[in-house]
Amino acid sequence: MAILEMTGIVKQFKTCRALDGVDFAVEAGETVAIIGPSGSGKSTLLRCVNCLEKITSGKIIIDGDTLVDTNNEGKAVYPSEKEIRRICLETGMIFQHFNLFPHMSCIENICYAPIKVRGKTKEEAMATAKDLLEMVGLADKAEAYPVQLSGGQKQRVAIARGLAMEPSILLFDEPTSALDPELTGEILKVIRDLANLKRTMIIVTHEMAFARDVADRIVFMDEGKIVENGTPQAVLSESQNPRIRQFLQRFHDVGQGLQN
Repeated sequence: MAILEMTGIVKQFKTCRALDGVDFAVEAGETVAIIGPSGSGKSTLLRCVNCLEKITSGKIIIDGDTLVDTNNEGKAVYPSEKEIRRICLETGMIFQHFNLFPHMSCIENICYAPIKVRGKTKEEAMATAKDLLEMVGLADKAEAYPVQLSGGQKQRVAIARGLAMEPSILLFDEPTSALDPELTGEILKVIRDLANLKRTMIIVTHEMAFARDVADRIVFMDEGKIVENGTPQAVLSESQNPRIRQFLQRFHDVGQGLQN
């Protein structure tokens, strides 16, 4: 059963149509990687899922609840802000730049939203946070502050914070793009472990090898449209679409240049 359904999604920014009639769905337990050139609409699509951006028209259903639909005049209609917040609790967003609270320790960062938003007791939230920190390999950093962490450690705390809210879908917006290459591997390992646990995830990424290894399905976007949607083998190895082949060749050429 689809846990996310997006139908006919249009997102207009003044003269720029960032999303142009996108149909996209994700099954429970599925890991979907979204790839494509910069400016193709990847991050905008992700931000529309959890209402960081509001669509111009289309329909979004999350875990059976309608987040937005389109009226007879062709305009997107959202429910009340309270209902939006309730539905969007089913999504957990992990950003490029971590967005941790600098004045809070790691464990406080993870506990804050479950207590304030989910109504968890401090004891419940702390127990969950400790388990999650252990899961991401940072049990010894519970009392550390973000300034004391590496970029990779900050991102692992951010992933633990997202998991603490028990979302139905985890959304990753280029989770390794702000990291040095040597720190990327530790983040990809955590995401790979989550994929093995069948957590539902949508990952916007430029890590082609990672997308091939971890994703159940890859979506290629260009100019606000989904150009191709299929298995990693079908999209990355067998696609005859010239735009995809050009894109992948550029990645290959960059990789060859780094090796030489």
